[in-house]
Amino acid sequence: MSALPLVLLHHAGGSAGVFAPFVKALPAGIEPVPLELPGRGRRWREPLLTTVDEAVDDLVRAVAGLDGEFAVLGHSLGAYLGLALAARLENDGAVRCTTLFASANAGPVGARLPFEGSPLATTDEEIFTIAEASGGTVSRQVRDHPVLRGRTADLLRADFSLSETFLRHRRRTVTEARIVVCCGTDDVFTPAQLEQWRYNSAAGAETVRFPGGHFYLEHEGPALARAVAERLLEPAPAGGI
Repeated sequence: MSALPLVLLHHAGGSAGVFAPFVKALPAGIEPVPLELPGRGRRWREPLLTTVDEAVDDLVRAVAGLDGEFAVLGHSLGAYLGLALAARLENDGAVRCTTLFASANAGPVGARLPFEGSPLATTDEEIFTIAEASGGTVSRQVRDHPVLRGRTADLLRADFSLSETFLRHRRRTVTEARIVVCCGTDDVFTPAQLEQWRYNSAAGAETVRFPGGHFYLEHEGPALARAVAERLLEPAPAGGI
């Protein structure tokens, strides 16, 4: 039996590298498929995307080679993109997402971003403050380095624009996939915010908590891998005769 593909979608301002501790702990029955948006990692020369529809179009092209069922683990911004991707593929009659692991983000129906207007119009310090209010961090090293500062601010502006356009146009998206909400116990999101993910799944939602904050998966990778494996590799119920 072939391994089940698990598409990995990173957070705002980030890259697929955030999943490294998690990927190392995955069992053989799950095949990680880390994807990166343009403007970072191996795609750093490509123009940044600023609307959710552009991002989902890009992700659809990236998963075109998948055949059959798959799952998605999206962290922070990646949780919203994972929901939009799963629903788009369902509407297209393409491959089916069975499970969406929505990590470190509030259910979109009642979510509110910590800014008004477009993040594309913010200053560097304003977008850094927005990132920190959302659970992220911007180091002093980045703030004090002119090139890193500008590059990081541009990434964050574009990525928060993806979140903003998702919440403006797609917050009530519903997928047939079950949703497993994963979050650090010290993250900024309340239990009520996490529970709102149930409105976005026709198959129901559950919540799993891990020690740590917004980036709990960096040190709880093995625990997250176990939780994912338990849900993706659980044996099917025995059938009757």
